[in-house]
Amino acid sequence: MQHGAKIRTAKQITFIRSVFWLGLTAFGGPQLHLPQFKRRLVDKHRFLTAEELTEINAFCSILPGPSTTQTITSIGMKLGGPLLAILALSAWAIPGAILMSIIALSPKFLGSNELRFMQPMVAAFLVYAVLSMFPWIKRSAINYAIFGICGITGFALNTPLVFPVGVLLGGIASSFLNHYELTNIPKHPQKPIKWKNLIAVGGLFVFFGGIGLLLSHNEQFLDIAKPIVLLENTYRIGALSFGGGNTMAAMSYEQYVQYHPRLTPQEFNTGLGLLQALPGPNFNFAIYLNTLAMKNYHFNFLGQLMGSVIGLVAIFLPGTLMVFFAYPIWNTLAHYRKIRLALDGIFAASVGFILTACLLINQHFIQQQIHQISNHPNWMNATNFGIFSLSLLALYTKKVPTPFIVLFAILVGWLMPV
Repeated sequence: MQHGAKIRTAKQITFIRSVFWLGLTAFGGPQLHLPQFKRRLVDKHRFLTAEELTEINAFCSILPGPSTTQTITSIGMKLGGPLLAILALSAWAIPGAILMSIIALSPKFLGSNELRFMQPMVAAFLVYAVLSMFPWIKRSAINYAIFGICGITGFALNTPLVFPVGVLLGGIASSFLNHYELTNIPKHPQKPIKWKNLIAVGGLFVFFGGIGLLLSHNEQFLDIAKPIVLLENTYRIGALSFGGGNTMAAMSYEQYVQYHPRLTPQEFNTGLGLLQALPGPNFNFAIYLNTLAMKNYHFNFLGQLMGSVIGLVAIFLPGTLMVFFAYPIWNTLAHYRKIRLALDGIFAASVGFILTACLLINQHFIQQQIHQISNHPNWMNATNFGIFSLSLLALYTKKVPTPFIVLFAILVGWLMPV
């Protein structure tokens, strides 16, 4: 092996190790993943520049599926091709997937008492995410306006449709209204577009959809139909979730709680709360949903484990195939000025929707505290505000690793009296 090849191999191994560490430690959902990607992949190891990371993430934001997972997969494609992309996806998703499977297979692993201080901690995470990512927005009155309009509109309307629409309109507005200079991108040889990956996405969508439609009418009678229908539902959600984890959660609630009563609202919300305490992609929520659905269908342990595998594979497959199709196109489109300006607007819109989540969760948190203070003032109010303040301080100083903040909130819930 030549010296240059050895260096590339060592760099790729270091990249996979870094991604695996992110999969173990990147708490807080997509709103905190990107700053952690920057800290480890850009600042520490210099696998790419901050501008490249921002543009790749913005490009992935226009694709259906988990944008931060697609960002990691795309970086793997950039550094080493499809094999490294698959390894990066696995290293990123599997640690959180294993933890989510354990919790779903043992739903009483953490009770409501231990999780009662997750809300103020998550509220602090979102405040920090807005403060830390706002400076990443390209300096422009248009981009700042996109950020503010998307953030306020998302808060006012509170519907999943606002995410894909806001991303699209933000990109269009930035492309036509911004006029600042852009840095030159070195040209690379154009890679062939792999149409087979796009055909695979659509073909599997039609195939799973047809089988799911036929079997869904007999789901209550045929045990074999249940996991196949879950596979179809999960693949469809993964293929249509423009807007990331928020859209995925909304679609899942309609599919798993309202249309098909596979989970109770309480079970669904418990899983969504647990998700905030776990590292890795928020799309791992599909593992919890399918495992618990199989449990509520009265399948044994192996059947429930099959539900975990269904959730892991079906939710990430369409988004991954889209990256393999779209990344070669990105290498060509990145040299078009209008496209790059559009990506700046898309990124500003994405940060705006982080502001939306921040406003929604903090509004609920503050209203809840005001209600408790006015009716039953007790030590819980002071503890909630204390957890919020300490979490925000720890995140802002960057002295405390994120997992320890989550463990601290869980520990306080375990030690405090009910």
